[in-house]
Amino acid sequence: MISHLIPPIAQASSDGTAISDSSEASKQFTESIVSFATEYGMNVLGAILILIVGNVLAKFISKKISGLILKKHPEEPSLASIAKQVFYVALMIVVIIVVLGKFGVETASLIAVLGTAGLAIGLALQGTLSNIAAGVMILFLKPFRAGNAIKVGGGDVYLVDEIGLFVTKAHQPDCPKVMIPNSKIWGSIIVNFSDTVASQRRFDITFGISYDDDINKALQILEDLAASDARVLKDPAPFIKVDSLGDSSVNILFRVQTMASDWWPAKLELTKAGKEALEAGGCTIPFPQRDVHMISGSAEAAS
Repeated sequence: MISHLIPPIAQASSDGTAISDSSEASKQFTESIVSFATEYGMNVLGAILILIVGNVLAKFISKKISGLILKKHPEEPSLASIAKQVFYVALMIVVIIVVLGKFGVETASLIAVLGTAGLAIGLALQGTLSNIAAGVMILFLKPFRAGNAIKVGGGDVYLVDEIGLFVTKAHQPDCPKVMIPNSKIWGSIIVNFSDTVASQRRFDITFGISYDDDINKALQILEDLAASDARVLKDPAPFIKVDSLGDSSVNILFRVQTMASDWWPAKLELTKAGKEALEAGGCTIPFPQRDVHMISGSAEAAS
């Protein structure tokens, strides 16, 4: 077997042309690898450097812009937060286009493709874009701000936590979190309980007591409650009177005024405090009830 292998090896070794061709091909391959690594390796390193520097600059610039907006409008932290995100994304898009240009990508064609893709995505995400448009209108027209108590479309009352581009984050008075799409808010009637034309606001609470309870005592309990709460204004004086005689209760109107900023928490807390004070004073909080009188058969026959 060895004798059969030696002649070809010797023949190949003696063929100078074959060895020369192989050596030339290997040299060309090595040169192409070196050339490719030199040309594109530098481009890759440059692209990485541009991405790092661009990311740092985008964060710095967007943060500065956000800080300027927050300084000018300290009551609108949501606007500053959204501006920061928008400027960061816009700057990073520019950085990515520059990086692609390093690799010979035609940026003009890329922008055209992005425009076409943006149109297609916009048609597919009409609901999302309507939320963005509504969010922009809310941020600029400011029907409410973070911290306000609002009612949307005659529904529940919400306490606003943050206004975003897509949704408004809020919570109900009993603390469950709520995410409200901006388009639902902007397309509805918005009642802002925290923003009034006057510095004072009035609220009414109706307390019902049993017909067997002492009315004067109940009135005194509620008057003492109003006098003890510092948020209740003395001028105009609280108006606490019997309002009506209901089917199951004597209804007492508890009408007081507070500063607009105290209106919502005072209304909630005085509703709870009023019930507790009446119960502690021996008054009964009634509920709807019906008395049924049974007539025996003999009585019906006699009649």
